Formats: sequence, structure tokens, C-alpha cells
Amino acid sequence: MYENYLALIPFFPLLAFLLNSLLIKNKLNNVQAGLITFLGLFTSFILVILLAIHVQEVGPVHVKLWDWMTYKKIVFDIHFVMDQLSVVLCLMVTGIGSAIAFFSIGYMDQEEKVGKFFAFFALFAFSMLLLVVGENFLILFMGWEGVGLSSYLLIGFWYEHTKNGNAAKKAFLANRVGDFGVVLGMIGYALVFNTVSFRDLQHPDMAILMANKSVLIASSLLLVLGAAGKSAQIPLFVWLPDAMMGPTPVSALMHAATMVTAGIFLLCRVSNIIVHFSVVMDVIAWIGALTSLLAALIALTQTDIKKILAYSTVSQLGYMVMACGLGAFSTGMFHVFTHAFFKALLFLCAASVIYGCHHEQNIFKMGGLKNKMPVTFWTFVVGFLAISGIPGFSGFFSKDEILSMAFTNPGNGIFLYSIGLISALLTAFYMTRMLVLVFIVPPSHDIHDTHEHHVKEDSSHNGHEIHESPSVMTIPLIILALCSFGAGYIGMPHLFGGHEYSRLFQTFLEKFVAPPTGHTHLSEETEIIMMVVTTLLILSSMGLAYYIYVKNDQVKMRDKLKAKFLGLWILSSTKFKVDEIYETIIIKPLYQVGHFLVDIVETHVVNGFVKLVTKTINSGGNFLEETKPDRLEVGILYIIIGLTIIVTAVFNAFIFR
Repeated sequence: MYENYLALIPFFPLLAFLLNSLLIKNKLNNVQAGLITFLGLFTSFILVILLAIHVQEVGPVHVKLWDWMTYKKIVFDIHFVMDQLSVVLCLMVTGIGSAIAFFSIGYMDQEEKVGKFFAFFALFAFSMLLLVVGENFLILFMGWEGVGLSSYLLIGFWYEHTKNGNAAKKAFLANRVGDFGVVLGMIGYALVFNTVSFRDLQHPDMAILMANKSVLIASSLLLVLGAAGKSAQIPLFVWLPDAMMGPTPVSALMHAATMVTAGIFLLCRVSNIIVHFSVVMDVIAWIGALTSLLAALIALTQTDIKKILAYSTVSQLGYMVMACGLGAFSTGMFHVFTHAFFKALLFLCAASVIYGCHHEQNIFKMGGLKNKMPVTFWTFVVGFLAISGIPGFSGFFSKDEILSMAFTNPGNGIFLYSIGLISALLTAFYMTRMLVLVFIVPPSHDIHDTHEHHVKEDSSHNGHEIHESPSVMTIPLIILALCSFGAGYIGMPHLFGGHEYSRLFQTFLEKFVAPPTGHTHLSEETEIIMMVVTTLLILSSMGLAYYIYVKNDQVKMRDKLKAKFLGLWILSSTKFKVDEIYETIIIKPLYQVGHFLVDIVETHVVNGFVKLVTKTINSGGNFLEETKPDRLEVGILYIIIGLTIIVTAVFNAFIFR
């Protein structure tokens, strides 16, 4: 019975995709198309809950549909599994995906291509579920590529605008670089272990592991490259902020609970292998830490509400990757879990604001929305407190454990802890900045930033009345707000939960992923001091942002701060020139190579060779036409002479080789 449930989980989103695709010509409205996708995801969500209970009580569920092919000892089969790791991601994809699909019914009410949107939405969910429930590298890679394709379609949904099309291509190409690493990495693993099954890799043979250390390190680093592509880490993080060009619910879907978590999921799948290689773990930890810091610095000066949340996502993903590099895979997944709720909530709140402000996205052109959009405001506050790491909210528990793991990690732990703490303080600052400029500061305040000027309007925006979003959009906000508050209580530290109720999430997950090793245990007194100090620093960062953007009515203070840190401000506002650097050292040289191949090699060499062959054949034909014999006997003689020469040449080649 449970095997049938598992097989049906990816089927229902696929069915929703097929139905919406087949009915596109019928021009379904937003309610009809949205309900098809919502019901497909929600049905899968119910099945995942039933399977989650079974996995908790009994163990993993497997279903093998068919064998595809065999190469030597390696069997490639269509095989699904619902284990401890799959349960977590499936709950997020189907549960949060259902909420976002329901929200999208209201958000896309004026969209003409709504059937196509919900079809792509369902295809994305199907691909992500395929990636998550795959029992081997083959199925995972199918889902991996499916996610890349469907994300391209969703990001470029409004392809009529050049920027949207360019953003979709950028995401597609950046992920192809990572996919190249995944292909080579999984081939390396398959050749060493003679299997592509994750079950076989869960308890690897240490003799094989050590005998093939170099190959496995190289393969693991290639998989890390793939994870960096999907989870937007240095050096492949540049695609995610531009992916904001798609409809805002797409951002909530991809950047909260699905696509961007695929990289962390992959690292956890192979955690029992990579944990034995310190160089791989160090690379992962430093990539995550530096990405977290860089993205937080960039978010400080952004003015687009979606771009701020996008860089926030990159920063939070850095936290998760850093946790994996510290050997705390279950802790990293715990932050994946809590982040999914509060980031989906924040993105949907941003979508609600954009919808209410008639598609305005500049936070300096908003203001005073607290009373006009009360449900959106209060749910946003919950997400804001969660991502800032305020005690009692979900983000506090997962962030605190990551910082504790970094602090107690031998070697570079103290440096990683410092970077993580600075990133947390920056997060609190820029999220407070966004909160007060969008909801608190009255529209009449003269708030500007460089070339951005605040529009002084009271109750309207661009001639339209600002209003709260409809219930179809606010109900998912309320549900996600409740989850953003309570999700952290299933992973509380021993300090709060004792031995019976503490780290329930992490303990459940560590039945599959590698458990933390090498960390020293903090005393309760030290842990309390660290929590208090961290919380006070975060509150101070929030207070500083509040003072700068609310209490200080004049802009002089901000101008002075900007002048004092002008260099850093310019770097932040220009995104550290990463796109320009890539343009100079990668894109332009590739264009030049392409032009050389087209203008020189193809035009003169290839086409020239073809023309030469054509001319030679024509000339030969003309020569034969002019010299053809008049009598048949002479023609036959020529043929015999030619065949004799050819046979003699072939015979000599075989005799004297």
C-alpha cells in the first residue's frame, strides 16, 4: 500500500501539468487552472504525510518500477525511496508548494497566460519531487535537469520583455555549469563503488574509500560545484537575484522550499562519503560562509523588494552550506526546513505588497502600508522576526545551532563563527530597513537613496488605491506565519527541550545523514551567554536600522554614514561588480571565440573547403565530359585499368603493413 502511495506522489503534479497543458486552448481562468495545480500538489501532500508517519514508525519505503539498463555491475533502475531525508523535502515541496499555488490563484487573476503558468508550476513541482524521491543518481539527475528546465520556463514566463528572457538564460547557463560537475561527480562515484544507489552509499566500504581517495575527492568537489550551481553559492550565485524577473510566486516557490535547496539535499545524500575528506568539508564550509557574507553585504543597499529577499536567500543558503561543511548536515537541513516557511512567507508578503501597490517594487516608493495592508504587515513581521533570529521564532533555533556548531568546530571554527555572526547582524539590519520603509515610515517622509526618490503619496499609488490583498492570498500568509513561528520547536537545543523533546528533527534525520563529529560540547552556561550576546547584538543592529530610517527624520545622518563608508557602499550597490567581472573574463572572450569560429573558421575554412571540393568535382566532371571516349570498348578499358590500380594499392597495403 505504502509503495503505491510513493509511486503516486510525483504522479499527481505531473497529472496537473498534463491537464493544464491539454486545456490551454480552452483558456481556463485563474481559478480553474490554479485549482488543478493546487489539488495535484495537495493530494501529494496528503500522501507524503501518510508516508512520513510510516517512515517514522517503521522505516524507509522503497518502490522499484522497472530496470532500465545495466553497465557491467552497475544497475540503472527506476527506483523511488521515501526515507528520512526525502520526507523533509517532500513535505516542503508539496506543503509549501500547495500554499503558493493557492496564493497564485489570486495573484495571477489578471494574467492572460494563466494556464501556461500553472502548467509550468506543476511541472516544476513534479521535477523537484522526482529529484527528492529518486533512490539513485539516475532519478535524481532526471529531476535535477527537469528543475533546471522548468525554472527557465518560469523565470522567463514574461519573455516578451528582454530582461526576463536574459534572466532565464542566465539561470539556465549558470546551472548548466553546475550540472557538468554533477554528471562527472556521479560518474566518478559509480565507477568507484559500482553502484548509483544511495542506499549502497550510506554505509561505504572504508577499504574502497581509502583506496580511491583521490578519485572520490575530485568527484566530491565536482558534486560541490553542482550544489553551488543549484543552491546559488560562490561562484555561481549570480543567477538567483536576476531570477526575480519571473512572477513573484515563482520566487517563493523556487527560492524558499524547492530548487535552491536541491544543492544542500545533494550534499546530504552523499554526506556519508564526503565527511571522510577534510579538504572537501573545508571547501564546502568556506564557500557557504563567504557566500553568506557577500550576499548580506549586497542586500544592504538594494532598493527592489524582491532583490533584497533574493540576496537574503543567497545569504541563508550560505548558512546551510556552511553547516554541511562543518559536518552538521542535520543542522543544515533544519535551517532548510525553517527557512522554507519564513522565506516563502516573506516572498508572498512581498507579492502581496506588489499586488496592493499595483506592481511597484521599489521600497523607497512605498511607505505607510501598515494600516492599509494589516494582514500582510503582521504576517511579514513574523517572517522578519524569524529570519532575524529572534528567540522564540523558528529561525532562532536553526541559526543558533549553526553558530554553535561553528564555534565548537576545531580548526577554522572561530573564523567561520565570526563570519556567520556578522552575516546574522547584517540580515537583521537590512530586513529592518525593508520593514520600516515599506510599512512604518509614512509616505510623506523625504526618504531617498542616491538616484531613488520617494513618491509622496498618501492613500494611493500611481493613481490607484492601495488595498489589502484578497482572502485567497492572505490565508496562505497566515498559515505560513504560524509555521514560521512554530517550526523551530521540533529542533530545540537540550537547553530548552531536555533530552526527551530536544533535537527531534535532527535526530530523525541523522538516521540517514552523517551525524556531527568532532565538535566539543558547550556547557549550559556558555550556551546561554552565547544566545544572550547574539540576541543583544541582533537587537542592536535592528535598533540602528530603525533609528537611521525612522527616528532620524533628516537624511543627513545617512548621508554621513554613506560618505564615511563610501567605498563599501559603492561595492555593495554595484553588487561587488561580480557580473561585470564575469562579463569581462568569461562572456566577452567566449563571444570573441564564437565570432572567430563563425567569421573566420566557418566562413573561410569550412565554407572554403566545401567550395574547393565542389569546384574540384565540377572540374573533374567537366574534364571527363570533355575527354570521354567515343567507343564503348575504350571506356571499358579505362574502367579495368582504374580497378587494377585500386586493387593493387589495397593489396600492397595489406601485404606490407
